[in-house]
Formats: sequence, structure tokens, C-alpha cells
Amino acid sequence: MKDHIFSLVKKSISVALCLLLFASDSLHSQEAQDADARFVVRLRVPYCTVMANGKERTLTLRSTERPPRGLLKTKGKEHQQQLLFDFYEREDSVSTSRPLVITLFGGGFVLGSRVHEDVRAWCNRFAEEGYLAAAIDYRVMPPGKFSSKNLIRTGFMAAQDVSAAVRYFKANADKYHIDTNRIFLLGQSAGAVAIIHALYMDENQRPEETFAAPELSPLHSTGTDSAMTRSFSVAGAVLLWGAIFNPEMMDEDETTPICMIHGTHDRILPVEEGHAFSMPHLPYVYGSQRMAERLQSLGIHSYELHVFDKKPHAFYFRDLYMYHLKQKEFDECFQIALDFIQKNSKN
Repeated sequence: MKDHIFSLVKKSISVALCLLLFASDSLHSQEAQDADARFVVRLRVPYCTVMANGKERTLTLRSTERPPRGLLKTKGKEHQQQLLFDFYEREDSVSTSRPLVITLFGGGFVLGSRVHEDVRAWCNRFAEEGYLAAAIDYRVMPPGKFSSKNLIRTGFMAAQDVSAAVRYFKANADKYHIDTNRIFLLGQSAGAVAIIHALYMDENQRPEETFAAPELSPLHSTGTDSAMTRSFSVAGAVLLWGAIFNPEMMDEDETTPICMIHGTHDRILPVEEGHAFSMPHLPYVYGSQRMAERLQSLGIHSYELHVFDKKPHAFYFRDLYMYHLKQKEFDECFQIALDFIQKNSKN
């Protein structure tokens, strides 16, 4: 009986996530109209193609537009898929190199969109401040495949995509007028988890699930040909309500400045530690408080921890559908992020 109930709960979660995914798709048809007219927004620019195989195939590009010829190749069950980004800059931008903020959406690695309301708000606000901003895709789980194993595997693939995006922008810095010494990452929830593992996970620290058939390629091995000649490094990262699979991944030589923002009543990714989504069959994770303690124990002080009392997961949204922002809470998070980036942008 217990197994039967668990199976029903699991199926209910999958159905709910699929419905949310459908709602997320409807945003894409509005993205061009929703772009702030004050900014030049280049939509649907590819930064990476990745291999997918059989049942492990993940679908991130949910668009009615066909990708440019040559970027989608099909051979049997194998194919390449595009990962895209939207690029934001002020219309009156000068051609000198400027800092870039790369933003990642949240959604538990099962849903999400680079045109979510908060992603557009982050990019627009940074553009207003004179920064360049990019909202990127990353791979998520196919509908109905929600499991502990797939959560870990998809988190690793998303970390690969973070690395590919950073290296793409370094390779194309002249085209976009990017100061490669001042590239920052910003992600919330699953987006923050992807950034954290791109920053701290070494090949010998990979979870065993990432080696299960079909084995996933090394962390920094995906991307365009030009990106493969660039290294993955950033000037800093803003991590909103994120977590790490194992704080022991954080080593003493990994000193990238990070800014962590988290609520004490987070039941999805706890500020201290616990099972993701508060579900015992999902991975045990360590939140911002535990990451800060790990860095402190290593003698690393290039971090900020901002804990919000009695705030839940993704507390700048009105609900977990992630469509409606609470302006006051978002403004507060933005100011924390802006102060951190300005502090770490000084040459």
C-alpha cells in the first residue's frame, strides 16, 4: 500500500510539473513583444549544441521556430539541440568593453524559461545600470522523468551548459563588447544549483549518477568550437536560494566571490541542509548556510551571505509558478546583487 501511494504521489508531481511546463511554453510566443523597448534585445542566439541520446534526451528549446540550418542534426536516436540566449544592452551603449551578467532561470530542472518575468527583470535592470546581460537556456528533464537520479544528472548537464555559455561569451567578447575579466553569473533555485556545481565540482567529485549509461561527458567539454579554446572562470556569482550536493566539493583554491541570498523557511532547497523539495527519496542537499560554513572553514572570505528571516523559497515571487514578482522583495535582492557586482567589478 505504501509503495502504491508513493507511486501515485510521484505521478501527481509529474503531471503537475508537465502542466507548469505547458504554461511556461506559452511565454515564448510573447517574448519579442515583452522585451523592454529601451533596450536592444537580440533574441534566440545559439551558444551551444549538445548531444542527446535515446531516453536521456532533454528538451530545452520549446519554440515554434525551426533552428538555423546545420544546427540540428538527426541520426537515428542521436541529435544535436540548440541552447540559446537573449542579449540585453542599452540602445545608447558605447562600443567599449563592459561587464556581462549571465542569468539563469529556476524551475527544479523540470521547467523554466529564459523569458520568465524575473529573468527579464534582472536583465532589464542590469542594462539600465549600463551592464550587458544575457538570459540563457540550459537543459531540463523531459516531462514524466522526475526522479532522484535524473535530478542529479540534469543538474550536472545544466552545469555543463553554464560552462559552455561563459566560454562562448569569452570567445565572442569582441562581437558583444564584453570585458572578459568581469563576467558574472546569476541564478535562482535550479539556476543557482547549476552555477554552484560549475564553479566547484571537479571531475573526480562527480556524482556516480553522471557516469551511469549513457555516461555524461566531462563538465567543461561542451560548447562551440571557438569556446573549446577558452577556460571557464568568472569574476563572481549571485546565488539565490541555491544548494550543493556536497560541500566537500568546495576546495581551498576555489575562491571565486559569491553572494548567497536565502530564506530561513525554504522547504524546497533548505538554507541549512535536507532533502530537496522536503522529499526523502530526492537528493540530500546543503544550502547557503552550510556553504558559507564550508568556505569559512577553508579560510575563504570572498563570499556574502544574506539570510531573510521567515522567507520561503523564491520569496520574490508571489507563488511558485514563478510568474508574478513581488516588487519590494525583488528590488531588495537586486540591490544586494548590484552592490556585490559593483564591488567585484573594480579593476
